[in-house]
Amino acid sequence: MAEFAHFLPKLLAAEGGYCHTPGDAGQETWRGVARAYQPAWCGWELIDLAKKRRGLASPVPAAAYPRLNKALAADPLLAVRVRALYKTLYWDALRLDDCASQAVAEQLADHGVNAGTGRPPRMLQYALRQLCHPEVTEDGCLGPRTLAAANACPAPALFGALAELRRDFYRYRAGALALPLADPLRGLFERLRVRPDARQRKFLGSWLSRVAAIAPPAG
Repeated sequence: MAEFAHFLPKLLAAEGGYCHTPGDAGQETWRGVARAYQPAWCGWELIDLAKKRRGLASPVPAAAYPRLNKALAADPLLAVRVRALYKTLYWDALRLDDCASQAVAEQLADHGVNAGTGRPPRMLQYALRQLCHPEVTEDGCLGPRTLAAANACPAPALFGALAELRRDFYRYRAGALALPLADPLRGLFERLRVRPDARQRKFLGSWLSRVAAIAPPAG
C-alpha cells in the first residue's frame, strides 16, 4: 500500500521554503502552508519566534529569506508540525493509505495539496469511468467502493489517465485549453468549479512540473 513517508520529500521539494510576496492572497508561506488559509496552524508560532529573534517583521524582505530559511529548516519541531499538517489534512483526508499504487496516491495527494482535497476524488472517479469501471459513481466521495475500483485498475493506465487529467485541469484553469460546451471534460471541470483565467498562465509551467515530478509506476 502507498506510504506518506515516500511522498513527503517530493512534496516539500515542490513547495519550497519561506516566502511572503506582497499582494499574494496566501500571505506568508512556509513549505507550501499559507498563513491566510491555515491561520491556526501551530507552526506559525515557531516561525514568528524565528523572525523575532532575527529582528524581522512581516512582510519579510526577500533579502532576508536565505537566513530565515536556514533557521526554519533547522528546526526539528517545525518539521514535525509540517509533516502532521500534510498527513492529516491531505493524505489521510483522501484515505491514501488504502491506495495500492504509490504513484497513483502521490498524484492524488499532490493535486489535493495544490488544488484542494475536494477535487481529486471526482477526478479519480472520472478516470475510472473512462478506463475500466463505468459503474463507478462520480459523487466526490473517496469511499471503499472507489478505492476498490482504483486498486483493481491497472496502475500504469490509471496513473497515466490521472496525470493527463491534471495537465488538462491546469491548462483549462490557465485559459490555455479551449473545450467545447458539450465536451465531457469541460463538464467535469465545471463540476469542479474551475474557471479559466488567463492571469493564471504565469503559474502553468510550475503546475505542470508538479505532475511531471511524480514517476509512473513500474510495469
